[in-house]
Amino acid sequence: MAESLAKRAPKFALVLSSPLPRARETAQLIAGRLDAVEAGLLPEMGGVIGDRIFGEMRTLADWADVLREREDARKFASDQLATWARIALRVGEKDRVLAISHGGIIELPAITLALRLRTPLDGPSFGYCEGVAITYTKGTPTTIAVIRV
Repeated sequence: MAESLAKRAPKFALVLSSPLPRARETAQLIAGRLDAVEAGLLPEMGGVIGDRIFGEMRTLADWADVLREREDARKFASDQLATWARIALRVGEKDRVLAISHGGIIELPAITLALRLRTPLDGPSFGYCEGVAITYTKGTPTTIAVIRV
């Protein structure tokens, strides 16, 4: 999937991944390089999803339920959004960043941001090489869109 995506991927000013080997490999396959490993893309989730198993989180609505039910999930999402904003500040406003992370770490902040921007996100949980594209203007997120392969 990553190699197929690489054929149509735009040029990226910055390519980051979480510390996990599969994230680093995915970034390299899509962008042809990896500029840095960003520990903030693999934060400790603690008990955020409680007794749920990731496989049970089949839809973005399942993740939204977690956000509604759990204060620690809302805090996690806000903290992750701050990491995303810090990354966005490392490049120019028209530049693109590829940041590879993992399930839950993407869904929770994406849903939180979509709610703030009044942009509906629905459908299945993100799969491999899926996620969101966010536009930042003067350090503030202004749009969010789902990326599906």
